[in-house]
Amino acid sequence: MTKKVKLAKSVEKISYLHPTDGMITLAKNKRKPKRKKGSKELAGASKMVRAMNAAQLAGAEALADRSARDDKDEKDGALKNMSSNSQRAMLKAAKVFRSKMG
Repeated sequence: MTKKVKLAKSVEKISYLHPTDGMITLAKNKRKPKRKKGSKELAGASKMVRAMNAAQLAGAEALADRSARDDKDEKDGALKNMSSNSQRAMLKAAKVFRSKMG
């Protein structure tokens, strides 16, 4: 026969000495913590910051990839094509930003 016992929230586990089995430990099931709601006023700003971070990352990766490719193709290729590479990276970042915000 099992007995239901109400325990305080601070109790995590119970250990007791059973006459035949020895020491027995019971773990109390923990509740999943509730997710805190953010304020509605700051939701748009938060979304914009996340979109900006994603766009900056995409632009930086695009610039690094293009510079590495140009350096491999020709001598001082990254420096020669810096303006076009940075322009294309900026366009890529803007595209990612628009897609995240839309």
